[in-house]
Parts: sequence; structure tokens; C-alpha cells
Amino acid sequence: MKLPSPRPGLQRGVSLVEAMVSIGVLAVVAPLALAALMRANEGGSSARAETRAPLIVENSMSELEMASRGAAEHLPAMLRGQEFGKTDLLCLAFGGDGKLLGRVDGGQYDAGIEELGTQEAYYLATLQGTDEEDREGFPSMLTVKVSIEYPAIAPSERRRKMDFHTKLP
Repeated sequence: MKLPSPRPGLQRGVSLVEAMVSIGVLAVVAPLALAALMRANEGGSSARAETRAPLIVENSMSELEMASRGAAEHLPAMLRGQEFGKTDLLCLAFGGDGKLLGRVDGGQYDAGIEELGTQEAYYLATLQGTDEEDREGFPSMLTVKVSIEYPAIAPSERRRKMDFHTKLP
């Protein structure tokens, strides 16, 4: 069976101009779409970090409390009310679920850490305690700053950071 040839005005195919316009549109739209996807991913990681932050801060403060009793698993023994974290880095690594993985040393902190032991590290919490000036009639207080940084794999200057402050007697 022989098919009839199309009429001259109804030829099938794409002209060169149509192809060039299509390529131009794709060249403009594709980078915008990729940028939007990357921005959405950043928003998702920020939301996850903000959701995990209370648990990470609570675990960090528990570890500090245990360190003041000399029974901490990951931090060295400390005296209650003594400043810490000013000269020596106190950093703890946390998993994606906010679980405490262990202590991180200065070299790992600066370069970024992917795993601690066999578990993947997502967040780092740096701890610093400074003595507040004595106020007459009030007990001495230690201002504690817990900084949560993410992603843990990134070098320190490229991480996003959230700071939390509290006071301890």
C-alpha cells in the first residue's frame, strides 16, 4: 500500500529556526531549574538542622554535666564553673538523627569529617564556656555557647552555623 505524499504546506519536521529557538530556551531554563533545585536542597538541610538542634544541644549539655562530674564518655573531666573551649577546641560530632558519635580533634574539625568510627557525621557542636563577671549579690555564672555547624564534611569556613547560649552556675 502506498501512502500519499504530504502536501507542500504540511511537510513534517522542524525548521532550523525552530530548533535554534528551542535550544536557546533550554539554555536559559535549565540553569534556572538547577539553581532552584539546589536552593530547595539547602532549605531542606537547614530545616533538618533546626529540627535536630534541640536534641544536639541537650546531648551536648548532658555531656558537659557528666564532664563536670568526671564521668563523661567523650569530654575530659572539668571543674564546675571553670572556663572551657577558649584555648582548646571542644567539639562533638553528631549523626543525622542527632545521636552523639564522639569527640572531634582540631585537625578533623578544620578539614571536615565524613565519618567518626563507622557512623556518618552530619553535625558538629563546638562548646565554649566563659566566666561572667561577678555581680554583687549573685552567684558566679558560666555563659555556655553551643555552636551547631553543618554539614560536618565541609571545611570549617564553609559550614553553616547556629549558636545557642545558656548559663550554668
